[in-house]
Amino acid sequence: MRRLAGPGPGAMLAGGLFAVSRLSWQWSVVAEVFALNNLFVGLLFFATAGFHRAENATKRQKIAHWGALCCGLGLCNQHTLLLYVLVVIPWVLLRLHSLRELSLRGVVSLGACFLAGFLPYVYLPVSSYLNTARWSWGDQTTLSGLLTHLLREEYGTFSLAKTESSVSLRSMLR
Repeated sequence: MRRLAGPGPGAMLAGGLFAVSRLSWQWSVVAEVFALNNLFVGLLFFATAGFHRAENATKRQKIAHWGALCCGLGLCNQHTLLLYVLVVIPWVLLRLHSLRELSLRGVVSLGACFLAGFLPYVYLPVSSYLNTARWSWGDQTTLSGLLTHLLREEYGTFSLAKTESSVSLRSMLR
């Protein structure tokens, strides 16, 4: 907040409220995806603020590349980060375009950084094939098994709740 709004009581209040937030502390000590997801969200907020306040094109490009890598890594951890990424990526690209700092080479470079964040997914089929995967959902040696894992079908992605019968996302939201 200090990077976005400058020093002052608002930035101190926002930082202080987050620092004493019960949910942040509660989930930070649980061995689950939420603590790492919070880290990635924090890194992306930090990168977004730094990108917004960057003084020159070199700093903006550097921050954008680190942010793209963090977006990819964060999406490897938990798909809910997609809600943030779907807003930030177009904003960054639009901002770079409006400053005349966006080129095809730059988009390819940012895309490569984003895809580099997905490299942990390369480990899944390799470890499954070598039978060294521990605590993994399903068999990722086939494309079907890998997609089942990536889309979290066994975990219940988009089901919102476990029910006896098959209920669509639309009817569950209704």
